[in-house]
Amino acid sequence: MIIVDFLILFVTCLALALFSLENTQEVALKLLPQLEIQVHLAVALIVCMGIGAALTGLYITWIKVRNHLQFKGQARQIKERENQIQQLKEDIESRQAELELLRQQRLSSESESKSIAENETIINSEQESDDNSLVTTAEVN
Repeated sequence: MIIVDFLILFVTCLALALFSLENTQEVALKLLPQLEIQVHLAVALIVCMGIGAALTGLYITWIKVRNHLQFKGQARQIKERENQIQQLKEDIESRQAELELLRQQRLSSESESKSIAENETIINSEQESDDNSLVTTAEVN
């Protein structure tokens, strides 16, 4: 790309130099209604091209600054969203851990209630067998 830029600049300067060599007559430049200057056409062209190049450079600089500010704002928004995504991921992980803990507690409480129910069944069956043995001994007497 630098070579293309250099070639464009070289061709433009060469054309300006050849045009200046062919047109050496003086022209009148009116800068203000009361101010008129007599200069060579080549000088007028070189000055006008310099002013145009300077204005183009300023315009390109302004565009770069504007794009930099725009991209900086977008980068800030992207960073904020990435932080928000990270916080949401952490929140999801903590909630999943909490849910798993609650599931384990529920399973352990269910197993405890089952063991309690089994113990009560065993105790009840033992009491019934004791009652039956008492009834049988009372009938024998």
